[in-house]
Amino acid sequence: MTSWDNDSTHQEEEDLLNIPSSFPAFPYPTPYDIQTRFMQELFECIDRRKVGIFESPTGTGKSLSMICGAVGWLMERDRAERERSEQTLKDAKKSEATCYSTTTSGYSGGMPDWALQHHAVSNANREKQERKMKAQELEQRIQAVRDRERRIREEMERKKKRQAAGMHSIGGHFAPSLKVTKKKKEDPEEDFANDTEYLLDEYDSDEDGRGSRKPTERNSNNGNISKEVLDLLKRFDDKEDALRRAGASSFSTEDDIQEPNVLKIYYCSRTHSQLSQFIEELRKTSYGDHLHVISLGSRKNLCINEEFRKKASHKTKSAGASTTVNINKLNDACLDAQKSGTPTDQRCQFLPAFSSSGARPKLSGSESSSVASEATFVGKFRDSTTMTGDEKLLEFRDHALAHIRDIEELAALGTELETCPYYGSRKTVRHCQLVTLPYNLLLHTSTRESLKLVVKDNILLLDEAHNLINSLLQMHSVILPLDHLILAQDQLKVYLSRFELQLSSINEGYIRVLLRILKALEDFVTRWTDESGEGSSAPTTHYQQSSGTPQAAEKTFRPVDRVMKVNEFLHDAKMDHINLFKAHSYLENSGVARKLQGFHESLQRKEAQRIHKEQQHRGIGKVKIHSERRPPIPSSKLPSTTPVLLTVDSFLISLLNPDNDGRVILTMEETNRDNDEDHDGDALLSHDQTAVSTLRRPVLKFILLNPSRVFQPLVEEARSVVLAGGTMEPVSDLLSHLFPYLKDEGPTEYSRIHRFSCGHVIPKENLITLIIQKSPTGLPLDLSFAQRNRDEVMDGIGHALVNLLNLIPDGVVVFFVSYSYMAQIMTRWQHKPNNSVNSMSIMDRIQARKAVFVEPKESSDADRMLREYHNSIHSEPEHGANPAMASSAVGGDSIARPGPKGAVLFSVVGGKMSEGINFSDRLGRGVIMVGMPFPNKRSAELQERMRYMDQLQRHEQDHSFSGTAPTMRLTAGSEYYENLCMRAVNQSIGRAIRHRGDYAAIVLLDKRYDTPRIRKKLPGWIGSSIEVCGQFGPAVKHLAGFFRAKRTGVTVSTMR
Repeated sequence: MTSWDNDSTHQEEEDLLNIPSSFPAFPYPTPYDIQTRFMQELFECIDRRKVGIFESPTGTGKSLSMICGAVGWLMERDRAERERSEQTLKDAKKSEATCYSTTTSGYSGGMPDWALQHHAVSNANREKQERKMKAQELEQRIQAVRDRERRIREEMERKKKRQAAGMHSIGGHFAPSLKVTKKKKEDPEEDFANDTEYLLDEYDSDEDGRGSRKPTERNSNNGNISKEVLDLLKRFDDKEDALRRAGASSFSTEDDIQEPNVLKIYYCSRTHSQLSQFIEELRKTSYGDHLHVISLGSRKNLCINEEFRKKASHKTKSAGASTTVNINKLNDACLDAQKSGTPTDQRCQFLPAFSSSGARPKLSGSESSSVASEATFVGKFRDSTTMTGDEKLLEFRDHALAHIRDIEELAALGTELETCPYYGSRKTVRHCQLVTLPYNLLLHTSTRESLKLVVKDNILLLDEAHNLINSLLQMHSVILPLDHLILAQDQLKVYLSRFELQLSSINEGYIRVLLRILKALEDFVTRWTDESGEGSSAPTTHYQQSSGTPQAAEKTFRPVDRVMKVNEFLHDAKMDHINLFKAHSYLENSGVARKLQGFHESLQRKEAQRIHKEQQHRGIGKVKIHSERRPPIPSSKLPSTTPVLLTVDSFLISLLNPDNDGRVILTMEETNRDNDEDHDGDALLSHDQTAVSTLRRPVLKFILLNPSRVFQPLVEEARSVVLAGGTMEPVSDLLSHLFPYLKDEGPTEYSRIHRFSCGHVIPKENLITLIIQKSPTGLPLDLSFAQRNRDEVMDGIGHALVNLLNLIPDGVVVFFVSYSYMAQIMTRWQHKPNNSVNSMSIMDRIQARKAVFVEPKESSDADRMLREYHNSIHSEPEHGANPAMASSAVGGDSIARPGPKGAVLFSVVGGKMSEGINFSDRLGRGVIMVGMPFPNKRSAELQERMRYMDQLQRHEQDHSFSGTAPTMRLTAGSEYYENLCMRAVNQSIGRAIRHRGDYAAIVLLDKRYDTPRIRKKLPGWIGSSIEVCGQFGPAVKHLAGFFRAKRTGVTVSTMR
């Protein structure tokens, strides 16, 4: 029986709570009606163990409503449980007294009922008191931290006033600079004299899948944890180890033993900035004083080791020359420092090494004195030089639970306490009632397991869930390039030749099996490329832009993509006789991936040193260390220090999926290429501004087709799963692709699904939506792929935009379907009519009206660009539009006014500006959509997904009870294709209108938006405001009237 079949059983065991009429924790006096409804519906959804789909437009207080509804239920459930426990104890005592009075007079031997009842009551009471004492002890520790922090800050304030000028001041934010012993010059003979550290331990093949290292050898960007650190964290779960620990009475881990299972809410969103915004909203409520909260993140956000960050940083090539951190390199630096045999001075001082007894190595005298003198703030709490690693993590936990902190504040706390916040935050999860974390930490199976996140009977809130399906599909798809297969073979062969006589027969046998698998995969890919090269090729046209002129086509040839089901692939690759499950278990549990990588790196270091010596004496060139049978692999395509066998293992895991749930695709991967040159929009995938193919290499891809397969375990285990977002439409995709197993046979198709959708909080007169079908010159605005590259169409868009920017005041955000089309059309707009030097181009006219900003390619430059955009708008007074010029706009451009007023931001659907950025008030008085961002329909991956959905649809129709297939205008695959486009559109136009007093115009430049089917998929909150303009003139009239009313008769309230 599945979990959703047990809903009635659960509800019989626990009383349903009364849905509150109000939520006192809400920070404002009177919530909007839709906020109250949202909180009540969410409360009911969680209490009834439902799966929720909640849609609330951005600007309606969705985050606050989620907090008050979900946390309100959590608090009410806790209160009800305490009352029920107390009542049960009272009833038991009453029953005991009754039993005693009826049995004492006639007792003749044996154990009477009253004695048995008394024994049971005593045990229950004792267990209750123990749980209560543990909870009180933790609260006392946390409160003590709060009190100490308050006293210390008060003392620091007094000390500041007394200190003379120039003396050391602690300040409100402490960042200790630990002295690190200067690294000695490495002795190559001493460093590499013994390779036995890379020798594999004994492996028992009878215990496949049950190895102790199972969680540690998974290498995801955020879930990879080394063996040493995992052993440290595991000690918190080890009862015997905690009991035998000595010398840590004040920070004993005994409170970790048999900890109560704290009911949790996991709140997930896509980015750390969105999680920080959620924390800010949580602080506004009254829950902040007594709710235990922790935020989980990646090393990129939580690593406080500056040396590691420097190793992983690089300068961007943009004008700002900002520094970005490569998350993979940062992971590698951290994990490499934790390897056994790493010198002490190369380890992370914030995560010290531990002996088998758990003791921290002693610091040298100079290091100890340095810490004692500089870490004054930390010393107020505890002498960090005498604390073990366990105690430091416990200290971090107590401080983290004392206050609600976001990711940045947790990193600062780790710096203050000289404790790694990346691992410290993971230690804290068990005690928390609310955990915030990015999608991948919860949704990716191996990452979730490595973090030991308990989903059973807890609540999952997935915010910004409009793109959840794509996130799941991408998260569980794997790319395995041919050069990785070659490199893995070369590494294994060298390793085997070095350790063949020392390896156990089991290890040697498994390594040879891995070599057979790698060779079979390489041969399969090579056969495909050879056969395709003999004639099975299809022409592909690549375009390269040149000064904005129409693209010149360069004909090249590429092999035809091959798409296979898993079983077909295994048969054709001659791997169907190999036990892939045992191979995966060996890769996961033996540690061979990192042993092999470490050995390979040691050989590279040795070779580099030998070459350096030879160059010093002879001046000779480099010596290759790659296999002689193949050319060197481009360094840009090799992983840094990430074991290549882990990528192979991920691919093998994917082959264990059911045959119909995924596909293996053999294709040529092209880098530095914008796929938009051969389809109707690829904004969801592409980030390049040119369409130039620079590199092509064969790759094997596994793509997941059935996202419900990986999402179903979460739905089955959790008490309630809630998907929330500002634009959840179209919901049909979510139901059919994520919850097909929840579909009922009766009239109510999805009885376990709880749906909620509300309108916007703004008055209807604060929004106008226009669908414009023709340009000012009367040209139809057909922006399909077949038409949009025509010069007259691009010019028509430009003329329309010139007039719209003259009518819309302040800031306007314009969304294009892709980076390449944005670059192409902007280049076209720079052409002057008739090549006249004195005439103004379309771009000249746009710049005369507003300052022009373009979305940057580098994420690091986005903040700088947004600041400049903001400053440009607010440098002028509000309401700068001049509707008096509207009369001259029809049929051409309006007259340019002196100097730009406001700014226009050219962006891309699916880019950096289309999600998570708020263009409220003057920053977004208008949002203009240029075209419809359909994804690349020629993509083999998309075609397979569409075919898969059509197949499921036919199967459902064949087994329908009516016996007749329903008539549908679109197949399931075509519906999915269209929904991808509309979901991206809805997310982009939601950047405007951020609060009740905000107002804006939404303009859709493409006649296809007037299709009834498309209009139904636009957000419900704009439905009543849509005006379809068959000519450009009515659009000018509507816009001019809308903003005239705002300028003369409407007072815009500020966001509360």
